Amino acid sequence: MTIWTVLLIIIGVYVYLTYTKIEFLKLRNGCKKISAEVVEYRKEKGPMRNDYTELDYPYVKIDLENDEYIIRRLKYANSWNKSFDIGQNIDVFWYGNDLLYWNAYDNGINKYLPNKWNPLN
Repeated sequence: MTIWTVLLIIIGVYVYLTYTKIEFLKLRNGCKKISAEVVEYRKEKGPMRNDYTELDYPYVKIDLENDEYIIRRLKYANSWNKSFDIGQNIDVFWYGNDLLYWNAYDNGINKYLPNKWNPLN
């Protein structure tokens, strides 16, 4: 591999990660932020996996009116560790039928990526 190939791969990964972050932020902007409590983790097979790897998916409790609540799977999992503590309150939002973590791109390397294509605006 030449230095140009490595450089092109790094630039491609950077552009892809920036694109996914910007699209997520656009998607999140039109949604209502909801507070939820992490109540448990369940091991489930991840999307598009053809092996037997299971991921720890957090399940959260969302309080409704009249002391009612629902427990739903949060579409936010990894295979290294459990991202949240049981009992921790986190911000989530609905996008279609998926419950997503509000701050999904505010951690790790993603927090250093730009929020828009033109950072001067």
